[in-house]
Amino acid sequence: MDTSPFGPNAILISPSSMAHRPGCGHNDDGLIRSGEHREWGWVPEATSDQWLRIGESLPLRATHGDLSRSAVKRCKDCPDS
Repeated sequence: MDTSPFGPNAILISPSSMAHRPGCGHNDDGLIRSGEHREWGWVPEATSDQWLRIGESLPLRATHGDLSRSAVKRCKDCPDS
């Protein structure tokens, strides 16, 4: 499995439907990318607009990893860029 690091524009989606940026202390990027944390999904090349629009009315669906995941809220500790 490809275990290269996530790029800076990735959005990681947790099992609790929370969106995170790579490097956030709430997740382990390496374990997510390697598949050890199979319950996570992600969008590898998201735009800043996609990040800012995440919400109940406009969820962001994972395109990689666990494709059943959708983010409906953003981590407050992650940057908005």
